Amino acid sequence: MAGSPGESAGPFRQFAVLLLRMLHMNWKNPYVFGVRLAMYIALAFMVGTMYYDVGEVARGDEPVAAEAAATSLLALLFYVQPFLVFMSVAILPFFLEIRDVFRRERANGQITCLPYVLADFLAGLPGVTLIALISTMLVVWLANLNGFAQFFANLLLSLIVAESLMHVIGAAQPHYIIGMAFGAGLFGMFMLCEGFMVKPQDIPDGWVWGYHLAFHTYSFEWFVHNQFDDGTRVGEAVLKSFEMEDVDPLRNALILMAYAAVFQAAYFMVLNVFHTGKR
Repeated sequence: MAGSPGESAGPFRQFAVLLLRMLHMNWKNPYVFGVRLAMYIALAFMVGTMYYDVGEVARGDEPVAAEAAATSLLALLFYVQPFLVFMSVAILPFFLEIRDVFRRERANGQITCLPYVLADFLAGLPGVTLIALISTMLVVWLANLNGFAQFFANLLLSLIVAESLMHVIGAAQPHYIIGMAFGAGLFGMFMLCEGFMVKPQDIPDGWVWGYHLAFHTYSFEWFVHNQFDDGTRVGEAVLKSFEMEDVDPLRNALILMAYAAVFQAAYFMVLNVFHTGKR
């Protein structure tokens, strides 16, 4: 930012300049976002075509075929939720580059933490929204799933939470390889505990804390409820089997928003304490 060392603009001015700069960086370096978008498009297209029109079969009147289709859709929902979230680890190399710029500018007294965190969050929203929208279009329309709007909102919030968590991890460690390994391990634990591989009622007492802690849990519940709360016999059986008859999408959405807020607050605290730029 403009200004001599030791001079700092006000927080609103800092926020405006940082936001414009980050948006400009995203525009001038499309490969950073473009590579991720290409990965999401390829995987979402593959999922949609592999499960082409299975949603229609699951809503059909043939009990055996509908039950088999519903079982397939559970696997689809499990894959979409954790793996598309898992790919958020790819942001770390680029994140560490801009983190070093932040550290230098803070050491010079030009910027402070809160405007930077807010600008960083908002600058990432257009890209995440586009990823969620295109992925939803490819999966929901090709597989003929229920509830486009809720699917999109769920995926968008899940990606926001995942990227917020990766910001915390990126700020808390010195090298992106360490951060990617830690993030991958954490996401792997959440995938195991979210309630698909082992049903919630069957999770051992010693691991049930992971079920409640994982933000994947609330996203997966929402995906399953959105798909199978359709009034069909097969849908009701699936929800009963996973004890998800009483899932409240609004409640789960608010939980995901709370996770994002907590991770952003943690990101601010890590930057504030450990990235002063002073030796």
